[in-house]
Amino acid sequence: MRRRRRLRLTVVSVVMLLIFAGYTIKTAWIGGESPQTAVAEEVHSPMTPPQVPPVENASMTGGQSGLPAPGSSVAAKPGKENGTPKPAAPKETAKPNEAGKPTVPVKKPEGKQIALTFDDGPDKTYTPQVLDILKEHDVKATFFVVGIQIAKYGDVLKRIQKEGHAIGNHSYHHAKLTECNPDQIAEEIAKTDEALRKVLGSGTDLFRAPYGATNEKVKKTVAASKQELIHWTVDTKDWAGTPPEQIMEIVKEHAKPGGIILMHSFGGKNGKLDNTVEVLPQMIEYLKQKGYTFVTVPELLAGKAA
Repeated sequence: MRRRRRLRLTVVSVVMLLIFAGYTIKTAWIGGESPQTAVAEEVHSPMTPPQVPPVENASMTGGQSGLPAPGSSVAAKPGKENGTPKPAAPKETAKPNEAGKPTVPVKKPEGKQIALTFDDGPDKTYTPQVLDILKEHDVKATFFVVGIQIAKYGDVLKRIQKEGHAIGNHSYHHAKLTECNPDQIAEEIAKTDEALRKVLGSGTDLFRAPYGATNEKVKKTVAASKQELIHWTVDTKDWAGTPPEQIMEIVKEHAKPGGIILMHSFGGKNGKLDNTVEVLPQMIEYLKQKGYTFVTVPELLAGKAA
Protein backbone atom coordinates (compact mmCIF):
# COMPACT_ATOMS: atom_id res chain seq x y z
CA MET A 1 0.00 0.00 0.00
CA ARG A 2 2.77 2.38 0.91
CA ARG A 3 4.52 1.67 -2.44
CA ARG A 4 1.39 2.48 -4.38
CA ARG A 5 0.87 5.68 -2.38
CA ARG A 6 4.48 6.77 -3.02
CA LEU A 7 4.15 5.92 -6.70
CA ARG A 8 1.00 8.00 -6.97
CA LEU A 9 2.65 10.90 -5.16
CA THR A 10 5.63 10.64 -7.45
CA VAL A 11 3.44 10.60 -10.57
CA VAL A 12 1.39 13.53 -9.28
CA SER A 13 4.57 15.45 -8.47
CA VAL A 14 6.01 14.80 -11.91
CA VAL A 15 2.77 15.84 -13.61
CA MET A 16 2.52 19.01 -11.55
CA LEU A 17 6.17 19.81 -12.24
CA LEU A 18 5.63 19.43 -15.99
CA ILE A 19 2.50 21.59 -15.85
CA PHE A 20 4.32 24.29 -13.89
CA ALA A 21 7.34 24.20 -16.22
CA GLY A 22 5.12 24.46 -19.31
CA TYR A 23 3.29 27.43 -17.86
CA THR A 24 6.54 29.20 -17.08
CA ILE A 25 7.93 28.72 -20.62
CA LYS A 26 4.68 29.84 -22.22
CA THR A 27 4.25 32.91 -20.06
CA ALA A 28 7.83 33.94 -20.79
CA TRP A 29 6.74 34.92 -24.42
CA ILE A 30 3.36 36.46 -23.68
CA GLY A 31 3.18 39.98 -25.13
CA GLY A 32 6.31 39.56 -27.24
CA GLU A 33 8.20 37.50 -29.75
CA SER A 34 11.23 35.39 -29.28
CA PRO A 35 14.30 37.66 -28.89
CA GLN A 36 15.99 35.96 -31.83
CA THR A 37 12.99 36.58 -34.09
CA ALA A 38 12.60 40.16 -32.93
CA VAL A 39 16.25 41.00 -33.61
CA ALA A 40 16.10 39.44 -37.07
CA GLU A 41 13.03 41.44 -38.04
CA GLU A 42 14.54 44.71 -36.78
CA VAL A 43 17.62 44.24 -38.95
CA HIS A 44 15.76 43.43 -42.17
CA SER A 45 12.61 45.51 -41.77
CA PRO A 46 12.26 48.16 -44.54
CA MET A 47 10.42 50.39 -42.10
CA THR A 48 13.55 50.92 -40.06
CA PRO A 49 15.89 53.31 -41.98
CA PRO A 50 19.59 53.13 -41.29
CA GLN A 51 20.94 55.81 -39.01
CA VAL A 52 23.30 58.08 -40.98
CA PRO A 53 25.40 60.67 -39.18
CA PRO A 54 24.57 64.28 -40.17
CA VAL A 55 26.56 65.78 -43.08
CA GLU A 56 28.27 69.08 -42.39
CA ASN A 57 28.06 71.94 -44.90
CA ALA A 58 25.22 70.42 -46.89
CA SER A 59 23.95 72.71 -49.63
CA MET A 60 20.40 74.05 -49.73
CA THR A 61 19.88 72.49 -53.15
CA GLY A 62 20.08 69.01 -51.78
CA GLY A 63 23.67 68.22 -52.66
CA GLN A 64 26.48 67.93 -50.18
CA SER A 65 29.22 70.50 -50.14
CA GLY A 66 31.50 69.87 -53.08
CA LEU A 67 28.97 67.65 -54.83
CA PRO A 68 26.46 68.50 -57.55
CA ALA A 69 22.81 68.81 -56.64
CA PRO A 70 20.46 66.07 -57.92
CA GLY A 71 19.96 66.32 -61.66
CA SER A 72 22.97 68.54 -62.21
CA SER A 73 26.18 67.72 -64.00
CA VAL A 74 29.82 68.36 -63.28
CA ALA A 75 31.68 70.49 -65.80
CA ALA A 76 35.18 69.36 -66.64
CA LYS A 77 37.86 71.85 -65.74
CA PRO A 78 39.67 73.25 -68.76
CA GLY A 79 43.24 72.20 -69.18
CA LYS A 80 42.82 68.82 -67.48
CA GLU A 81 43.53 65.62 -69.35
CA ASN A 82 39.94 64.46 -69.40
CA GLY A 83 39.24 64.43 -73.11
CA THR A 84 37.71 67.92 -73.11
CA PRO A 85 39.75 70.48 -75.08
CA LYS A 86 40.56 73.76 -73.41
CA PRO A 87 38.28 76.46 -74.86
CA ALA A 88 39.91 79.12 -77.00
CA ALA A 89 40.26 82.60 -75.58
CA PRO A 90 37.47 84.96 -76.66
CA LYS A 91 38.20 87.25 -79.56
CA GLU A 92 39.29 90.72 -78.51
CA THR A 93 36.68 93.39 -79.13
CA ALA A 94 36.78 97.14 -79.00
CA LYS A 95 36.38 98.60 -75.53
CA PRO A 96 33.19 100.54 -74.75
CA ASN A 97 33.26 104.23 -73.99
CA GLU A 98 31.01 105.95 -71.48
CA ALA A 99 27.76 104.19 -70.62
CA GLY A 100 25.18 104.53 -73.38
CA LYS A 101 27.65 105.69 -76.03
CA PRO A 102 28.68 103.53 -79.00
CA THR A 103 32.12 102.03 -79.23
CA VAL A 104 34.82 103.89 -81.16
CA PRO A 105 38.32 102.73 -82.11
CA VAL A 106 40.55 102.42 -79.05
CA LYS A 107 43.95 101.77 -80.62
CA LYS A 108 46.04 104.83 -81.31
CA PRO A 109 46.56 105.20 -85.08
CA GLU A 110 49.96 105.87 -86.59
CA GLY A 111 50.25 109.31 -88.18
CA LYS A 112 47.30 111.34 -89.43
CA GLN A 113 44.94 108.61 -90.49
CA ILE A 114 41.23 109.01 -91.10
CA ALA A 115 38.50 106.68 -92.33
CA LEU A 116 35.62 107.42 -94.69
CA THR A 117 32.52 105.31 -94.11
CA PHE A 118 29.36 104.98 -96.18
CA ASP A 119 26.12 103.57 -94.79
CA ASP A 120 22.86 102.02 -96.04
CA GLY A 121 23.95 100.68 -99.45
CA PRO A 122 24.52 99.10 -101.76
CA ASP A 123 22.28 100.53 -104.47
CA LYS A 124 22.51 101.02 -108.22
CA THR A 125 22.57 104.83 -108.25
CA TYR A 126 24.80 106.42 -105.61
CA THR A 127 27.04 103.56 -104.49
CA PRO A 128 28.59 103.18 -107.98
CA GLN A 129 29.20 106.94 -108.15
CA VAL A 130 30.90 106.91 -104.75
CA LEU A 131 33.04 103.96 -105.86
CA ASP A 132 34.06 105.82 -109.01
CA ILE A 133 35.23 108.83 -106.99
CA LEU A 134 37.15 106.70 -104.50
CA LYS A 135 38.85 104.83 -107.32
CA GLU A 136 39.79 108.04 -109.09
CA HIS A 137 41.43 109.42 -105.93
CA ASP A 138 42.97 106.10 -104.89
CA VAL A 139 41.12 106.07 -101.56
CA LYS A 140 39.93 103.03 -99.66
CA ALA A 141 36.82 103.31 -97.49
CA THR A 142 34.44 101.17 -95.45
CA PHE A 143 30.85 100.41 -96.47
CA PHE A 144 28.31 99.42 -93.81
CA VAL A 145 25.68 97.58 -95.80
CA VAL A 146 22.04 96.74 -95.09
CA GLY A 147 20.89 93.15 -95.54
CA ILE A 148 17.81 93.82 -97.67
CA GLN A 149 19.99 95.75 -100.14
CA ILE A 150 22.46 92.92 -100.56
CA ALA A 151 20.02 90.58 -102.31
CA LYS A 152 19.05 93.34 -104.75
CA TYR A 153 22.52 94.63 -105.56
CA GLY A 154 24.92 91.77 -105.03
CA ASP A 155 26.94 92.82 -108.07
CA VAL A 156 27.62 96.24 -106.54
CA LEU A 157 28.61 94.56 -103.26
CA LYS A 158 31.09 92.41 -105.16
CA ARG A 159 32.56 95.53 -106.72
CA ILE A 160 33.03 97.09 -103.28
CA GLN A 161 35.03 94.07 -102.19
CA LYS A 162 36.94 93.74 -105.46
CA GLU A 163 38.17 97.34 -105.31
CA GLY A 164 39.68 96.81 -101.87
CA HIS A 165 37.16 98.48 -99.59
CA ALA A 166 36.15 97.08 -96.21
CA ILE A 167 32.60 95.93 -95.54
CA GLY A 168 30.62 96.17 -92.32
CA ASN A 169 27.24 94.94 -91.10
CA HIS A 170 24.52 97.61 -90.74
CA SER A 171 21.61 95.31 -89.75
CA TYR A 172 19.12 93.66 -92.08
CA HIS A 173 16.14 96.05 -92.03
CA HIS A 174 17.87 99.20 -90.74
CA ALA A 175 15.86 98.79 -87.55
CA LYS A 176 16.25 100.96 -84.47
CA LEU A 177 17.86 98.32 -82.31
CA THR A 178 17.23 100.04 -78.98
CA GLU A 179 13.55 99.25 -79.55
CA CYS A 180 14.24 95.57 -80.28
CA ASN A 181 14.73 92.69 -77.87
CA PRO A 182 18.06 90.80 -77.79
CA ASP A 183 16.79 87.99 -80.04
CA GLN A 184 15.65 90.48 -82.67
CA ILE A 185 18.95 92.32 -82.52
CA ALA A 186 20.88 89.08 -82.92
CA GLU A 187 18.71 88.13 -85.90
CA GLU A 188 19.32 91.50 -87.59
CA ILE A 189 23.04 90.89 -87.32
CA ALA A 190 22.98 87.20 -88.26
CA LYS A 191 20.75 87.59 -91.34
CA THR A 192 22.98 90.29 -92.79
CA ASP A 193 26.09 88.24 -92.11
CA GLU A 194 24.43 85.28 -93.83
CA ALA A 195 23.58 87.47 -96.85
CA LEU A 196 27.19 88.62 -97.04
CA ARG A 197 28.47 85.06 -96.96
CA LYS A 198 26.05 84.04 -99.68
CA VAL A 199 27.30 86.74 -102.06
CA LEU A 200 30.95 87.15 -101.03
CA GLY A 201 31.76 83.85 -99.37
CA SER A 202 32.65 85.55 -96.08
CA GLY A 203 31.06 87.70 -93.41
CA THR A 204 32.39 90.61 -91.37
CA ASP A 205 33.25 91.38 -87.77
CA LEU A 206 32.36 95.08 -88.01
CA PHE A 207 28.92 96.32 -87.00
CA ARG A 208 27.37 99.77 -86.98
CA ALA A 209 23.97 100.31 -85.39
CA PRO A 210 21.39 102.12 -87.54
CA TYR A 211 20.96 105.74 -86.43
CA GLY A 212 23.90 105.15 -84.08
CA ALA A 213 21.27 104.04 -81.56
CA THR A 214 22.83 101.86 -78.87
CA ASN A 215 22.38 100.95 -75.22
CA GLU A 216 23.74 98.22 -72.96
CA LYS A 217 21.34 95.67 -74.46
CA VAL A 218 22.58 96.42 -77.98
CA LYS A 219 26.23 96.41 -76.92
CA LYS A 220 25.94 93.06 -75.18
CA THR A 221 24.15 91.45 -78.12
CA VAL A 222 26.68 92.81 -80.62
CA ALA A 223 29.54 91.50 -78.48
CA ALA A 224 27.85 88.10 -78.18
CA SER A 225 27.65 88.05 -81.99
CA LYS A 226 31.46 88.46 -82.14
CA GLN A 227 31.18 91.87 -83.80
CA GLU A 228 32.99 95.14 -83.12
CA LEU A 229 30.62 98.05 -82.62
CA ILE A 230 31.76 101.00 -84.74
CA HIS A 231 30.47 104.55 -84.42
CA TRP A 232 31.81 107.77 -85.96
CA THR A 233 33.49 110.99 -84.89
CA VAL A 234 32.24 113.23 -87.70
CA ASP A 235 28.62 113.26 -88.91
CA THR A 236 28.47 115.11 -92.23
CA LYS A 237 24.66 115.08 -92.11
CA ASP A 238 24.58 114.33 -95.80
CA TRP A 239 21.50 112.20 -95.05
CA ALA A 240 19.60 115.40 -94.16
CA GLY A 241 20.33 117.06 -97.50
CA THR A 242 23.02 119.31 -96.02
CA PRO A 243 24.60 121.45 -98.77
CA PRO A 244 28.19 120.59 -99.80
CA GLU A 245 29.67 123.83 -98.42
CA GLN A 246 28.16 123.15 -94.98
CA ILE A 247 29.44 119.57 -95.07
CA MET A 248 32.93 120.93 -95.71
CA GLU A 249 32.64 123.25 -92.71
CA ILE A 250 31.65 120.30 -90.53
CA VAL A 251 34.66 118.30 -91.74
CA LYS A 252 37.09 121.19 -91.27
CA GLU A 253 35.90 121.72 -87.71
CA HIS A 254 35.67 118.13 -86.51
CA ALA A 255 38.15 116.02 -88.50
CA LYS A 256 40.95 114.74 -86.26
CA PRO A 257 43.64 112.05 -86.61
CA GLY A 258 42.09 108.64 -85.96
CA GLY A 259 38.63 109.95 -86.85
CA ILE A 260 35.78 108.23 -88.67
CA ILE A 261 33.63 110.26 -91.06
CA LEU A 262 29.99 109.24 -91.58
CA MET A 263 28.45 109.52 -95.04
CA HIS A 264 25.89 107.53 -97.02
CA SER A 265 25.73 105.70 -100.35
CA PHE A 266 21.96 105.12 -100.36
CA GLY A 267 18.90 106.89 -98.99
CA GLY A 268 19.19 110.53 -98.03
CA LYS A 269 16.54 113.22 -97.93
CA ASN A 270 13.87 112.39 -100.51
CA GLY A 271 16.12 109.53 -101.64
CA LYS A 272 18.74 111.97 -102.90
CA LEU A 273 22.47 111.99 -102.16
CA ASP A 274 23.68 114.32 -104.88
CA ASN A 275 25.25 116.46 -102.15
CA THR A 276 27.40 113.49 -101.10
CA VAL A 277 28.60 112.84 -104.63
CA GLU A 278 29.39 116.53 -105.11
CA VAL A 279 31.27 117.10 -101.86
CA LEU A 280 33.26 113.86 -101.72
CA PRO A 281 36.07 114.89 -104.14
CA GLN A 282 36.45 118.23 -102.33
CA MET A 283 36.64 116.50 -98.96
CA ILE A 284 39.26 114.04 -100.14
CA GLU A 285 41.47 116.76 -101.59
CA TYR A 286 41.16 118.95 -98.50
CA LEU A 287 42.10 116.14 -96.10
CA LYS A 288 45.02 115.06 -98.27
CA GLN A 289 46.32 118.63 -98.24
CA LYS A 290 46.12 118.54 -94.44
CA GLY A 291 48.37 115.50 -94.41
CA TYR A 292 45.77 112.81 -93.81
CA THR A 293 46.06 109.27 -95.08
CA PHE A 294 42.81 107.45 -95.84
CA VAL A 295 42.43 104.00 -94.33
CA THR A 296 39.68 101.48 -93.83
CA VAL A 297 38.13 100.95 -90.40
CA PRO A 298 40.01 97.65 -89.86
CA GLU A 299 43.27 99.44 -90.68
CA LEU A 300 42.38 102.26 -88.33
CA LEU A 301 41.62 99.81 -85.56
CA ALA A 302 44.93 98.10 -86.17
CA GLY A 303 46.71 101.46 -86.08
CA LYS A 304 48.41 101.06 -89.43
CA ALA A 305 47.90 101.91 -93.08
CA ALA A 306 47.90 99.34 -95.84
